[in-house]
Amino acid sequence: MFKHLNRPIAVLVLLSIGFFSTSFAADHRNLEEGFPTRTEDAYPIAFKALEFQAGASYEYEGDDKTHVGEFEPELKWGFMKNAHLGLGTPLTWRENGDHTNNGDIEIEGFYNFNVETQSLPAFALKTSVTAPSGVDSRGVDFQLLGILTRGWGQNRLHFNGGYTRNNGRESGERADLYTFGIGFDRPIDLDHLFVAELFVDQAPKKAIDPLFSYTLGLRKQLNPWSVLAFGLGGGFGAPEAVDFKATLAYQLGF
Repeated sequence: MFKHLNRPIAVLVLLSIGFFSTSFAADHRNLEEGFPTRTEDAYPIAFKALEFQAGASYEYEGDDKTHVGEFEPELKWGFMKNAHLGLGTPLTWRENGDHTNNGDIEIEGFYNFNVETQSLPAFALKTSVTAPSGVDSRGVDFQLLGILTRGWGQNRLHFNGGYTRNNGRESGERADLYTFGIGFDRPIDLDHLFVAELFVDQAPKKAIDPLFSYTLGLRKQLNPWSVLAFGLGGGFGAPEAVDFKATLAYQLGF
């Protein structure tokens, strides 16, 4: 089912082989989208580090009784201090046979403006572009995400506010989409991190109410270079909200 996606995967593999041979430690407290929550914290990966991440998820959409599977490999590079670049491609399988946009290339840039102080939270901006390289995809979509991170004791709160320009929209869909989320994390011990989030998204279709979603998850430091993450969640609000979602992801630092 992924016969149209060999080229994007090959690009990711070649990049992962070709950058650096120096190993960098993975950080199980550096929150990143899809690992296992959507929440991002305001800090990039380490300068000169290379990070490979792969996440697999399963969703059940009860409104139309559809099972959806997704796998997304992603490569990130700390090309300068306080910033990183990312390249990924989501591979999606739907029970109803809709593979539209499957295999689009996603390029992201992330920049941290400041670390947290006594008076100010950490602040970062993430921009990403989705190129129509997948199956039956069209239009270049643009996303902008503002991120605030604030800690107290061992706890941290994260506020994510995003905007998407939906240039590849179909008839009846909105051109401009907004999202807002709040995330929380707290260490359980030295190797385990508990994460939780609540998001509200503007539905792509104009006639649909906002979509609410939540996730509870765990991130485990396997060794100094790798992290494993697992999350469970669901949604409420509009009937189109996802009823159930499970995510399993792995991260390796080079």
